[in-house]
Amino acid sequence: MSHLNESEIESFILGRLTDADQRQVIGHLLEGCPSCRERLAGWSTVLFNAESLSEEALLEVDDRYDTAVDRAMSAALGEEPRWREEREQIALCVAALRASPKDLLTWEEAEALRGWPKVEALLQLSFEARYSDPDEMWRLAFLAKTAAESLRPEQYGQKLVVDIRARAWAELGNAYRITGQLDQAESALQQAHALLEEGTGDLLLLARVADLEASLRSSQRRLPEACELLDGVQQLYRQVGDLHLAGRALISKGINVHYQGSSREALGLFQEGFRLLDPNRDPGLIQSTRLSLLYAMVDCNHFQEAGRLLLESGLRQAFTEEPLNLLKLRWVEGKVLAGLGKLRRAELAFEEARVGFQNREQDYDAALVGLELAAVWLQQGKVRQVQELAHETLETFRDLGIQREAVRALDMLHQACRQERATVGLIQYVKRFLARLQQEPQLRFEMP
Repeated sequence: MSHLNESEIESFILGRLTDADQRQVIGHLLEGCPSCRERLAGWSTVLFNAESLSEEALLEVDDRYDTAVDRAMSAALGEEPRWREEREQIALCVAALRASPKDLLTWEEAEALRGWPKVEALLQLSFEARYSDPDEMWRLAFLAKTAAESLRPEQYGQKLVVDIRARAWAELGNAYRITGQLDQAESALQQAHALLEEGTGDLLLLARVADLEASLRSSQRRLPEACELLDGVQQLYRQVGDLHLAGRALISKGINVHYQGSSREALGLFQEGFRLLDPNRDPGLIQSTRLSLLYAMVDCNHFQEAGRLLLESGLRQAFTEEPLNLLKLRWVEGKVLAGLGKLRRAELAFEEARVGFQNREQDYDAALVGLELAAVWLQQGKVRQVQELAHETLETFRDLGIQREAVRALDMLHQACRQERATVGLIQYVKRFLARLQQEPQLRFEMP
């Protein structure tokens, strides 16, 4: 590898690098690079006191690298005993949070947390909760922000403290977004941006904040802005050598492109991004990407390929504790079955998904599944059921006050069903419009 830059040196010393990047850096230094060793002179006695350490030994056990980084951080602080104590304390904190997040750690105890490792642990647990418990994700992110605000610049250095606070604010903004509090998310990310201007300029941190901002733009239905941000994000991650996160950015862009109706482009982005993912770093991302791949394959009429992925993916087992994702999986199963001409099985899948969304008061998704069901019924000659479903869906949207363009589309379909002019193509046209309208509320319905 080439000489280390200042960002890489700082990330290495502070333990921010991935395991693979840590191996690469230490391997480079052990090869005897005089320039980089000189720049790390303050740490050399800590990190390189075993001259006989071979590259094979270096790659043998990951724990050696964790130990090296921990000792480097201890030397940086000049307080190895205190650092060891903090690590022990945060291990106990993580165990308590995982065992019973809402009971074993009170707000008062959390507000008393001190130290950078505690912030990191809270953010880690917040991230892990994003799929299973968004409210807990927000709570943990808030606690991390509180702990970050209590850090002392004289203990860690002014710029590092600012970086930690910026990251905590950004992650809190993401938690606000996931819990539907978009105004608060915007404010939190603005706070993170303001702090970044005073920090170290760490590229990984800049990429992470931009990544979270792109997610917010997507939730705000500002899809082109989200895609533009994600182009920069994936370039930054490639620049620092983190291909996993570059892959995640490509997948995020694929989701936004898919929302805009470009299924083939989205499928390519999903496939490219998926190839870059490290399955050990974020198993949840692997599973959610497989689900996105299935939807894109179906929209591209790749039903055989989607069917194989369904059988091999293990998604039903992976989503056991995620009821909403299970409903989405059942929905896409219905799409695959319908595309393969297995209409009776598709009908059962759509009926199950539709009832599930209705029970969770996800009325818009229930309506979209209902239109899939109507198309299957029409192919089976069940005209009366199609008419009744079109009427029920139209009345539901009217009662809920869902936007005018959605009601216009459903009213047109309802009239066509009453006059027995509805076709599978017309139903799919309305369904695609309603799906895009969710993400692009400025769309206007046009008669096909």
